[in-house]
Amino acid sequence: MEGNGGRNGRRNDSISSVMSLGADNNNAPATNQRSSRAENTHLQDLDHQASVHMLSQYASHDPSFMDSSGASDTDQSMDMMSDQDIRNAIFELLDQLPITANTDLITPYERAAMLPPVTQDSLCELDVGRIINNPKLRHDVNFDRELHFRPNLDGYRGKQKLRSADEFWSALRAELEIYKAIGYRLMYSTSAEELEEATRMIKANQLRLPGVFTTIYEILKTLVPERDQAVVAERLDVDMIMQQITKGVFDLMDMTRWLSTILKAHCAPMRDEWIDRMVDDITTGVEQGDQTAVVFGLRQTLAILEAMKLDVANHQIRHLRSLLIDDTVNFQQKYHVHKIAANRFKVSDARAWFKDEEAFLNSCNVPCTPLETFASAALRSLFSQSPLPNFPGTFYLDAERLRILRSDLHNVIQMDMCVNAFDLLIKNNVSASTRVASKKTLQANIADIIGEPRQYLENLENISAEIVRFVLQLEGATTTFDSDMMAIVELHLRAELSPSSPSLSAQLQTILNAQLPRFRNAVNSSSRLPLLALHDAMLPPVQSADKRTTQQVMVEPPLDEILKRVTHLAVLHWHVWSGIVYDIQADGPMVAPGSPGNNPDSPQTNPDTASSSSLASSPDMQSQSGGFAKHTGPSITNGRPQK
Repeated sequence: MEGNGGRNGRRNDSISSVMSLGADNNNAPATNQRSSRAENTHLQDLDHQASVHMLSQYASHDPSFMDSSGASDTDQSMDMMSDQDIRNAIFELLDQLPITANTDLITPYERAAMLPPVTQDSLCELDVGRIINNPKLRHDVNFDRELHFRPNLDGYRGKQKLRSADEFWSALRAELEIYKAIGYRLMYSTSAEELEEATRMIKANQLRLPGVFTTIYEILKTLVPERDQAVVAERLDVDMIMQQITKGVFDLMDMTRWLSTILKAHCAPMRDEWIDRMVDDITTGVEQGDQTAVVFGLRQTLAILEAMKLDVANHQIRHLRSLLIDDTVNFQQKYHVHKIAANRFKVSDARAWFKDEEAFLNSCNVPCTPLETFASAALRSLFSQSPLPNFPGTFYLDAERLRILRSDLHNVIQMDMCVNAFDLLIKNNVSASTRVASKKTLQANIADIIGEPRQYLENLENISAEIVRFVLQLEGATTTFDSDMMAIVELHLRAELSPSSPSLSAQLQTILNAQLPRFRNAVNSSSRLPLLALHDAMLPPVQSADKRTTQQVMVEPPLDEILKRVTHLAVLHWHVWSGIVYDIQADGPMVAPGSPGNNPDSPQTNPDTASSSSLASSPDMQSQSGGFAKHTGPSITNGRPQK
């Protein structure tokens, strides 16, 4: 008896210390009563009471939980309950919770992913080793001074990610609500069978919460220095945390305060306010028993860790930018030669593309160096009217840039077509200065109408109405609408603006013939520059916000800007691929060359060898706008539409 009395005393002391970690102070009288009653019970009952105390901090003081915590069938032996029975009991409990009356938590609890939407694996691309060996990033850094990582939530896939994330956090909320309900049930349990059932339900309910803490640990350990690794591993021991949750002694607020301290020690100061909000949400959730607030706080924790990883990765890109650019050719050549040797990359289409252009120029009696032949092929492919890609597979890293360049080029031509329609409708007595000012205003208005997708045909009625309004305004008409004039303008533009229209084809060919000589010269001269100098010459410097507001930035003509971007792309492509695909004497096994194109003495990059092309009519780089192509139907004359 004496031995048992000593053991009882130690157990009561243990219970008191456990309750001081997380229990509500309002429960102190009940705790003392249960502790006093435990002194006169057998050891088995004492163990049961201890577990009740340990889980009571998860219990709600809302009496509505009484309906969802009905007594278990104590006549049924726990040895007979399978894991599936425990699983069914959890779903039954969740279905009976008052919170599920207005919120569907069962579906996400059953279907959501087991890991959070942000994990160390999903952020592995941000590690410096992956950055250095990422061919797409190392190529893109040449074309963007402010290249940086950001969460990709655009488009359909982005929306799908958000839906999956919402589903996961709803499932975690259901998980916490179940912990809360089981804790309340244990406060009123009276048998060892009920205790065992609750313990098994708690363990079976540990589905997503372990993954959240594991993710926090895995990401955090990549952000802290070596001296903090041991502390992080100790505080975020997931097995220990889940044991504490099972026993009801886990102090989430203490964990949150520690996380706040270590995050602020290693994050940018701009993140401090965000961290404080995370602490406030979790604290409010724990103190008020609001699992929604707790889940939101945990969600913010992972978002903060993701932002810190992005901050570190973007800092590394800025720090390594010069080295990455300078080593572009060496890295890309080794990378692609290895893929070609392993038969994982085909270059036959690129060779055929280059040879076709070479044969075409020879048939036109236009002598060209290999670099000039390549430049001619690149510009001709860009100016093709075909909706299908005209570039070989070696341009795969530039696919999106080429798509945007072609879209910008077509936009320049289509905008000119709209302005030309307006110009033809204006009477001759309108002064030149008035015409120019009106055209600029009209261009701005049309740009607002078509929006960023630049949908001319979809907004043709509004474009036509705007053109007619400007014409009538210049003529001093009392009305701003003329249905007959608008019908003719709309019919005319519908034929002109079609992607397959002869007018568009003629405009593309006119600009190509006019700009090809200057483009070749630009490629020749730019190919002599080191890659860093090429990058600085082709990309405008980044200006701070205050300078942008106080200084007027010089804007290049649209076509000049497009051709400048094409020059940059073509020169870099030539440096990487010339010795592998284009400028070689015979087909055969390829070895990694040095850095072709960077040698100023290389004959193919000598601008003195550049020859003029008989295909070009003018070296001027400005947009050459031809007249309207003739077509059947009503036509626009100089002045009024003929009725």
